[in-house]
Amino acid sequence: MRRSPFVEGVTQSEVMIAGEPAKVPIFYYDGSAIGAVFAARLGALRRLMPDPRFCPARLAPGLGAVAITCFEYHDTGIGPYNELAISVILNDPWFLPNLPGRALVSSLRRRQLHAWVQHLPVTTEIARAGGVDFYNYPKFIAGIDFEESNGQRSCRLSEGAEHILTLQGKLLATPRSEQFQLFSHLWMDRQPQSSEFKINASQMGVSLSPAAATLQLGERHPIARELARLLVSRRPIQYQYIANFEGILYGPEHLSLGLLEPLIGQYAARATTA
Repeated sequence: MRRSPFVEGVTQSEVMIAGEPAKVPIFYYDGSAIGAVFAARLGALRRLMPDPRFCPARLAPGLGAVAITCFEYHDTGIGPYNELAISVILNDPWFLPNLPGRALVSSLRRRQLHAWVQHLPVTTEIARAGGVDFYNYPKFIAGIDFEESNGQRSCRLSEGAEHILTLQGKLLATPRSEQFQLFSHLWMDRQPQSSEFKINASQMGVSLSPAAATLQLGERHPIARELARLLVSRRPIQYQYIANFEGILYGPEHLSLGLLEPLIGQYAARATTA
């Protein structure tokens, strides 16, 4: 709903993304999602991090957590598109004691999840270009296809002819409604970068049953092979189904000169032609 109270009071600025006019923060008026958290090898997750300030959360001795979240954006400020996030849940701030389960329990209590974004395929060029240019999100164009049947919802990720993964989960009852924040942690110009995605979920269900979802991995694609090395199980420790949500993707937290210069150029060009 484009006149939702959720976005009231949030000022947007006009920018150009991939040669198309857009506004930031980007508003997501109507979306749905399925997502699951999987236990993974903590040592292998640590080796993915480019800097000690990114500290994978300890789920249990020797174990960390990887989240796979599939988004279907029906109506946004940059048009409809699909997205799939493969992320490593972080101990944030990184210097706090990384006790087993502390970061996950804290994130649930505060409704704030911090994660390193390892892969973020999308289905449109404007979504890819905006994410790469402004945040250095690890985005690429891929096939992200949703299906629904027999009380299940699935999302299949592919690149060209190569199957990467398929996440399938139950269509849970959705009695919950809540707001929460997803903080994406990235690496840009050899320094930490981050962004906030604020979500208002109006219909959400959560399950802790390992039988609530299944993950199937492809055989040859590098991302599928990476996940096969990282994960200790293809059954989730948590699964969630969001039938409807709206969101706000805020701008990058660290506005370096490299990010500011093209934005200033855009404003100057508009002022000249006005």
